[in-house]
Amino acid sequence: MGCNTVRYAIRDVAEMTGIKPVTLRAWQRRYNLVQPERTEKGHRLYTQRDVETIQRVQGWLAKGVSIGKVKALLESNTLPTEHDSSQRLDEAEQLLEALSVLDGDAVGKSIRFVLKEYPLDIVETRFVMPVLTAIDFVKMGQRSLQYALFRTLLIHQLLLMIQAESKKSGKRKYLLVNLDTVGNLFAWLFYARLVEQGGRVIFLDGVDDIGALFNKEVIAGYHGIHLFAEKSLSEKHLSVIREQRSNDLVPVYVSPVIEHLIDVEYDRKSQ
Repeated sequence: MGCNTVRYAIRDVAEMTGIKPVTLRAWQRRYNLVQPERTEKGHRLYTQRDVETIQRVQGWLAKGVSIGKVKALLESNTLPTEHDSSQRLDEAEQLLEALSVLDGDAVGKSIRFVLKEYPLDIVETRFVMPVLTAIDFVKMGQRSLQYALFRTLLIHQLLLMIQAESKKSGKRKYLLVNLDTVGNLFAWLFYARLVEQGGRVIFLDGVDDIGALFNKEVIAGYHGIHLFAEKSLSEKHLSVIREQRSNDLVPVYVSPVIEHLIDVEYDRKSQ
């Protein structure tokens, strides 16, 4: 059986690669990166070779290469490890120019494009993080304005994407609690990724006390609770989290920073 004998539906490919169906369609329509076969009813069918091509595209994007430049690199059979690229997407440069003159229309257009064309992990590491770093070097007055504009429009676009994805969510319901400041962009990106994975997600933004969170009546309807933070948490918070992770009421998942804080505190007490 040849490598192209098996055919995968677009949903299967999305699960295999982590790329949303809407993004896979955009890569085909706009950039001709992959041309899947079609059934009589017009449904896309991907071969194993198509899946491998998509994974190569992901490799280039992880290197910070703009989606519009990937096709030529694929055709030249250049390997991603051979490419010396910048650590941010080309679209980040365009967005920073728009931010410098507070052009809200251009900023919104740039964010919409990036969210549609790139996976969220690339959006976070090659777009959001470099943009925030660049804004940090702007003069104080302008810095506040640019950050406010970027945060407002990015959250707005993420919310639109989340609402669209939520319409296709399953019956399992999860609770996401942001223990960081209200409007933390990485908490919102985490929210969007959870929604993409399926299930209904209820998001509590900027919670500063979780003492009453783990009441049986409160969590009874949830299949899991996700806790997010990028800042240090009090020992009181960490104690609550450790206690709830050890019981069987509901699965409790924590972001990497919280996991690190728990491990550090555990090591300190063990010494």
